[in-house]
Amino acid sequence: MNRTAVEQIKERISIDELIGTYVKLEKAGKSFKARCPFHNEKSPSFFVSPDRGGYYCFGCGAKGDIFSFVEQFEGLDFRGALKILAEKAGVKLIFDQKADGERDKLFQIMEDATRYFEDQLSKNKEASEYVKRRGITDTTRASFRIGWAPEGWQNLQNHLKTKGYSDVLIERAGLIKKRDNSSEAPNLHDTQVVQQTSGASVAFAEQPVYHASSGRSEYYDRFRGRVVFPISDSSGRIVAFSGRILKDDMPAHAGGKSAKYLNSPDTPLFDKSQILYGLDKAKGEIRRLGYSIFVEGQMDLVMSHQAGIKNTVASSGTALTDETIGESGAVSNLGLVRRLSPNIIIAFDSDSAGRKAALRASGIALSMGMDVKIADLVGGKDPADLVLNNPEDWKAVLRSAKPIVEFELGNVIRDTPDHRKIPRALRERVFPFLARIDSQMDKDHFVQLIADKANIGKDSIWQDLRSVEEKIKQDRVSNSGKATPAVTSSGTSSSQARGLVASDQRPQGDEKMHVHEDGRGYSSISRIDLVERRMFGLLLLMEKESMPIAQDCREQIKKICADSYADRYARIDSISSDVLFEADAMFGADTDRWPVHMKELIINFEMDLVNQDLIDSMQELKVAEKSGNTIRVTELAKKCQVLSVRKAEIAKKR
Repeated sequence: MNRTAVEQIKERISIDELIGTYVKLEKAGKSFKARCPFHNEKSPSFFVSPDRGGYYCFGCGAKGDIFSFVEQFEGLDFRGALKILAEKAGVKLIFDQKADGERDKLFQIMEDATRYFEDQLSKNKEASEYVKRRGITDTTRASFRIGWAPEGWQNLQNHLKTKGYSDVLIERAGLIKKRDNSSEAPNLHDTQVVQQTSGASVAFAEQPVYHASSGRSEYYDRFRGRVVFPISDSSGRIVAFSGRILKDDMPAHAGGKSAKYLNSPDTPLFDKSQILYGLDKAKGEIRRLGYSIFVEGQMDLVMSHQAGIKNTVASSGTALTDETIGESGAVSNLGLVRRLSPNIIIAFDSDSAGRKAALRASGIALSMGMDVKIADLVGGKDPADLVLNNPEDWKAVLRSAKPIVEFELGNVIRDTPDHRKIPRALRERVFPFLARIDSQMDKDHFVQLIADKANIGKDSIWQDLRSVEEKIKQDRVSNSGKATPAVTSSGTSSSQARGLVASDQRPQGDEKMHVHEDGRGYSSISRIDLVERRMFGLLLLMEKESMPIAQDCREQIKKICADSYADRYARIDSISSDVLFEADAMFGADTDRWPVHMKELIINFEMDLVNQDLIDSMQELKVAEKSGNTIRVTELAKKCQVLSVRKAEIAKKR
């Protein structure tokens, strides 16, 4: 990549201009302040300095430049952030594909597959007519890059292999599957049927039967006979596909049928919990309008955008998680939407499965501090049907959306003709949502509404509501304690990944270390990953240029990491081409200042590790005090004191 591109982007986009498009900034002297987008807070502790070209949060420790902000906010890697910022700045990026790592090649495979599917749609009359019959215009089809995966077992595989990609890499991208019996070669004239069950339903997935004598490929295409919808990350790069079946290639003797929708598996590019279909196209409108619309299917989203409702995202091919930050430290898909706006309208199908999914999504959104409304899709129609019939019908449904508590209260009263059973139904179906609402004024409003609609005294409602709140709180504490810490990409446990308080913060009263009182965590794990990657990347760059100071820097890092050094360096070594690319882009044009940058990175890295150790030790101390383990209390108190002194010493180096 041209080294000057990063400098050009920095010259053309100021830090306050960029961050101001994501969060509301207020002038504070020469700087700006805001409520931090990376953790929940009521008063601003997030400061942006145009003079320094950086930001810092005194609440969670998040800091960086325009590149790290986009990486953290949008859940992207460096190249994804670079793509977004280059487009904003009008800077053309030129990459040296010879230096691409595996991840870059996977992105290119997905792009080539998308072009192939688009080309195949133009050649298939039946698939093209289906797309038009669903009401999708040519402009919309081109915008969403809808394509067609032709029937046959190896069409895409053969196409990609002509471009020089190996079967192993194509499989890593999730585009082909390996047959069950690897000792044979495929005969694509025969098939075998594998039964797959999900609840009461039964679906069948067909595979080719392989005969050793045929000498053909041991892989076959995942997507066949399907209209294909590419799924993109926040920067617009294709990471996965969702395919709607048009022609079932299941043989008649199988006695079943293929699944209606087929989605890409999790891959190095695609994690179902981190991506929402259409978010790359919707994020600007979500920020502008101050709310998002959440639908189920690809057609629902595509038709909603076509009708001009472009702040719509969809769960197609993705999975929701009840954590804003996942165990890997990455932002969840709904967590990304929450950062754009806390207001959401959920508009799932009106059938039983759709209602159940809508209520689950509502609970997750509420637990993240979002204001949730439900759009009631009556009559069995989904958003795509409404738009096809009359776009104004879809808009009317959205205008009549109700807060989740009011929506479910109406359902309870309608579904429970026996008035004596209403209190129990309220406790089970309504109070769990009401208990997750932050605002006391909003709670007062809904308690009054329930009292009026259900003819129940407010005191009784408050008493039962508090018992539900207490149970939810206990469940959070219990689940938090039982969870087995999982190691993240930065070498920390999942409990560490939930948050990092500022260097001068200490726990107060019963406040939790890693989790807010309402149970929502915040994370600085992305920041730590950034610091670690850039530190090792610059080190590799210095060693590549044979700088004498490099060896001393490596010894400093080894000393700081102690026992974790080998594991940390092994992880970096596995993605060395990526971290070298980032370092070259960030620091390549400024060789004279490499030692200065490295010193700052090492200090920040050491401070982060000490902070983590101190936070965990203080939490452990709290547990030891409650259990009355005086010996352990003494040990941990000394450890915390030593770590505090070490923090002060590190701070003096700055």
